[in-house]
Amino acid sequence: MTERTQDQWLDEEAGPVVPAYALTRGRVQPSNKAIDLVAIVTATGGLTPVSLGPEQWMILSVCARPRSVVDIAAAIDLPLGVVRVLVGDLHEQGLVQVRPPANVARLPNAGILSEVISGLRAL
Repeated sequence: MTERTQDQWLDEEAGPVVPAYALTRGRVQPSNKAIDLVAIVTATGGLTPVSLGPEQWMILSVCARPRSVVDIAAAIDLPLGVVRVLVGDLHEQGLVQVRPPANVARLPNAGILSEVISGLRAL
């Protein structure tokens, strides 16, 4: 390994830097189901296996209170894709509950919009 390549993976203060894909073993999608970025994640408080990585422990501690996936990523300073995969792993183990985001109000149909435009023109 050349000196330049070696310096790329070394942070003076933190030590060796691990590429994000190594945290997920190269996976880019959660294995069980797609997890929305604004899905609400809550730790279940179940028995936690010792084999979890430090990033998963951080997710569990952040999710003691309900948090969105985006908020979790910001809180632990990891890319969203990595957090989605790790949350999916925790969900498969029953350590977190993932609740889909609330349904957004349905947009009005074209007929209603046409009536509103007609009413505005009449003014």
